[in-house]
Amino acid sequence: MAKVLISFLGTGSLNKEPNNQIPNSSDRQYRTAKYHFSNNEESEHTFVAAALAEHNNIDKIILIGTVHSMWEEVYRYFTEKNGKTLDEEIYFQILEHCENATHKSELTIPHKELIEQSINSKAKIVLIKYGINDEETQENINTVLGIERELNERDEVIVDITHSFRSLPILIMNLLIYLQTVSKKNINISHVYYGMLEVSRELKYAPVTELGSLLDISKWITGAYAFENFGNAYQIADLIESENKEVSERLRRFSNLMNLNHLGLLKSEINNLKAIKNTTYRTLIPSLIITPIVNRFIAQFDKIRTLSLFQLRLAKWQFEHHNYTAAYISVIESIITYICEVNNKDWQDYKIREEAKTAIRKPNNTWRVQGELTKIFCETNHIRNCLAHSIETDTSLNDMIQKLKENFKTLSKIIKQ
Repeated sequence: MAKVLISFLGTGSLNKEPNNQIPNSSDRQYRTAKYHFSNNEESEHTFVAAALAEHNNIDKIILIGTVHSMWEEVYRYFTEKNGKTLDEEIYFQILEHCENATHKSELTIPHKELIEQSINSKAKIVLIKYGINDEETQENINTVLGIERELNERDEVIVDITHSFRSLPILIMNLLIYLQTVSKKNINISHVYYGMLEVSRELKYAPVTELGSLLDISKWITGAYAFENFGNAYQIADLIESENKEVSERLRRFSNLMNLNHLGLLKSEINNLKAIKNTTYRTLIPSLIITPIVNRFIAQFDKIRTLSLFQLRLAKWQFEHHNYTAAYISVIESIITYICEVNNKDWQDYKIREEAKTAIRKPNNTWRVQGELTKIFCETNHIRNCLAHSIETDTSLNDMIQKLKENFKTLSKIIKQ
């Protein structure tokens, strides 16, 4: 586990005043900026990654930049910082190459490994293109997302999006969203920084601001998608827990029942969602996400008079959200429950439900069963058993889905009556 800084390196602001640090240097000199942190710590550097490395006691630095970025300044700064003698010939070779490089140049810089070593043994330079067309943008996306390979399990990642072209930090934000939602390395993204150089003339320093809330927004978005489409509100429950524990617990319980497909308790649980329908939240995001999704669930399943119709409605919702196995199970249970209801039998009694299944398969004088239900039940139950028990069947995948869709129309007419 290590602290890793991922930072973009720009071309730097050129200093109009003479710079005597490098004799016989070109006009490519860099102005320093005074970076100011929230704890009132200040440090003056030519690029923000240097300030952040000191501020956060970084173990590994990953610098992302184009061939025109200020790589000679990185070499100079870290060489001198680490108490080593600057090789001016190497410095000027890097400077000349980067100063003359354009978007047409090859994706390489002289002494790349030496620049990395000047930072430390773990440092990594990632070269990207300008991104001036779709092809270059796609290459940059692949390159930036490939940074995951440089990270280890449980690394703490600190990100800086201050420098470089404005389009490129968007790539790094996508990397962060990927790391949060897909990567199995359990990466902890502790900070997202932005050095506000644009206000430095007014304030006489550049505030280093935290943008971690951008990642929180992405968590809310992915959480909302899971809640809306699959009934899984776990991530939303985690995000709201510190603000409202009751809402968090209700959402988590609802998600557990949805994933268990507990058809008996789900009906009452959806009614219980009404308790959080009009909750007022401290921030706007929960109101924009939790409230409308909860209201949509309530609108779909509220005021359903019978359990059989509720189970059929739920099956249709599961079908529409491509959870076909759960939909098959819910359809079967809705038919059984319906037969119990129309025959005034206790649908909660296991033995009664078994009798109902027998009566549906083989209608008799004791149970009242519509003829269409026998055909639909046997056909649907066969596929349901094949899915539940991984039994091979001659029915194609598309036919399984289409058959379920067709049966909804007939069942809706019967069970609504």
